[in-house]
Amino acid sequence: MFGKSLNRSLLASTVIVLALAACSNGGGGEAPDSSGSDAQTPPAASADGDAKGDTGANDAPAEVDPTAKYDPPIEFTIVGQTDPNLKFDEGQSYDKNSVYDAYLEDLGIQIKNAWMVDSKQYFEKVNLSIASGEIPDLMAVNASQLKQLVENDLIADLTDVYETYATPRTKEFMTNDGGKQLDSAKFGGKLMAIPYTNSPYNEAQFLYVRKDWLTKLNLPEPNTMADVLKIAEAFTTQDPDGNGKADSYGFVAQKEIYNPAYGFAGLFNGYHAYPGAWLKDASGKLVYGSVQPEMKNALKTLQDLYKAGQIEKEFFTKDHGKANELVANNLGGMLYGPHWVTSWPMRGAVVKEDKVNQDWEVYAIPSADDKPALSQIGLGVGTYYVVSKNSKNPEAAIKLLNRFIEVDTVPPTPETDRYHLGKEKQQIWKLNPLIVVSQNLNVKTGGILSKAVAAKDPSALEGNVSGMGYYNDAIAYLDGDQTKWSSWMNAKPHGSLEIMNQYQEKGQFLITEFTGAPTPTMAAKKSILDQRETELFTKIVIGQASVDEFDAFVNEWKSLGGEQITQEVNDWYAERSN
Repeated sequence: MFGKSLNRSLLASTVIVLALAACSNGGGGEAPDSSGSDAQTPPAASADGDAKGDTGANDAPAEVDPTAKYDPPIEFTIVGQTDPNLKFDEGQSYDKNSVYDAYLEDLGIQIKNAWMVDSKQYFEKVNLSIASGEIPDLMAVNASQLKQLVENDLIADLTDVYETYATPRTKEFMTNDGGKQLDSAKFGGKLMAIPYTNSPYNEAQFLYVRKDWLTKLNLPEPNTMADVLKIAEAFTTQDPDGNGKADSYGFVAQKEIYNPAYGFAGLFNGYHAYPGAWLKDASGKLVYGSVQPEMKNALKTLQDLYKAGQIEKEFFTKDHGKANELVANNLGGMLYGPHWVTSWPMRGAVVKEDKVNQDWEVYAIPSADDKPALSQIGLGVGTYYVVSKNSKNPEAAIKLLNRFIEVDTVPPTPETDRYHLGKEKQQIWKLNPLIVVSQNLNVKTGGILSKAVAAKDPSALEGNVSGMGYYNDAIAYLDGDQTKWSSWMNAKPHGSLEIMNQYQEKGQFLITEFTGAPTPTMAAKKSILDQRETELFTKIVIGQASVDEFDAFVNEWKSLGGEQITQEVNDWYAERSN
């Protein structure tokens, strides 16, 4: 959204509490490196087109103006999170600010805070609100809380309200992922919430390789997993850094083997293994990716790499920062990660004193056989906006959504600045009561950005704030500004965004089929099963357990709740499909 920081992309891929507090970028996308239940009836409209409170179904007009301003204004209560890094213009506060003033002026909606708490306490406070039944007009909740609210009949069915009041632009924006995120907010076919949309495609995995080492050792580019394994061995044994010591490693890795950055998610996907995802089997039933046979093949490869010294012996004790020291010390040759990994943590190791000191290239994840590797992505949403069943104007939430999308998907102007920057250019966009992020901006931009950079012609990017940011950074890099390396790696021909676009064009994304709230057995047992999975699989990789223990784990997983979870997931899938 507004501003230029990749933090939005990074944090939104992890926990949603952080996502709510992350920086954003104009145009609803991730910024380049230049930092980076009864249905509610819609209210009738007055003769002049202004919405006027709620009315009975028989009074609802055939058509309404979803952008009409309330006259007189209505009060709409929300709750939110305080941010210690948020600065206000003089005389403004959480209760009185230019964002709230803009919604009042443009829509006739007077936003009122029922309560504000620190982000670390937010979801706990939401739990208390649910327990008391005191729900504001609009509130952000997680998936489990959404399910609880639906079961307790505390929130409004937004199906008709959304259909009536969401503008065509809003409906298109909210379904650019094929509609999965919006569908995840439906219960029994009813839309019970508005998802805090984000891009699932930003989780796409890529393989990053020291191109200068490939050239020095006369190695092929990594088109297959066999190529990757050959490269890993050579990078470990043939002294690619030329220091005369056997101290280099084929892979840079950190302790969380599924982590998108410096983990092995891309390698698992190369073996057609999709940990944590729910997949369709040959019979059309959903099965859990972590217990499928392909996982064993990938674990065996990782165990062999570790045994051969091609992964650092102590990697399982190190976080991102420690793992990145291998890059900084010129000792690591390959790593898996998403497009934003070149901004963090790689950039601090590759760009020193404003100069690029290593030559890295980015590739699509190679496959272990003749079938293309699919890049596993998640749903891309974990937080939802709900409207109280007792709200007098549930359609106001949709009006807020329309307006936010309207001002967030265009280049900034003095008119739109009121919603995000303030007079002193403070990033007060966080005060918007309802925030959504583009689901497909980067993947779509990837189809035109690299061509624009190659031609040095940005005309195809007109109106695309994020794309223009990347373009300008890439041209600056070509003109000698090496501090723009991260954007260059995204924007250049054969860069990560171009590959991301190719993944989509070729159908090489795999998204989990289960998009519902945690099932009862998931809520009770999944955390224990996940912990057991992580512990055992890490032990297999480092040779403390035989790879054959995978088979015993599969049986254990089923008996300790996995089989029941699978049944519940398939029950959900059958109900959703009907």
